[in-house]
Amino acid sequence: MTDKKLSYALKPDAQAFDEIKLIVVPRYKSSELSGSEWRISINAEFYRNGQKVHEAWCGHSMDVAVALLATRYYEATDNGKGYFAGDGIHCDQEGCHEKAKFLYRIKKDFCSGAGKCGQEKKRYSDEHRCFCEKHATRGDSDLKDNDENYELINVL
Repeated sequence: MTDKKLSYALKPDAQAFDEIKLIVVPRYKSSELSGSEWRISINAEFYRNGQKVHEAWCGHSMDVAVALLATRYYEATDNGKGYFAGDGIHCDQEGCHEKAKFLYRIKKDFCSGAGKCGQEKKRYSDEHRCFCEKHATRGDSDLKDNDENYELINVL
């Protein structure tokens, strides 16, 4: 293994977060003027690889929280809370929280934007991805994310 810092590619089907929870948070309000009572707030918690990376207030009722969730999502990504590349520790399959077992170098890159023309793109540095044992088989459908386009570098 090299001491050189590796560049990790965007995950296949990259998502800013892999889990979002709406949580009811009860609190007791004490007041001699208006009376004491239990109240609730709703918080949205944003997770990546099983770790909470962001939290945002979403109102006082679940219907309002659901309506606000898209706004809170875009605020979080606009503020840099979302992350789309692999981290070199966890599996790069979206939705998987397992530790990576295999480190691969991506052999070729392809045009995959809106037009998805499929032409090979020139790269100026190597990109890498990591997968757990379950997700190490990538199939043969996608041009970039397929078994033939990965070179095994290391078993972690």
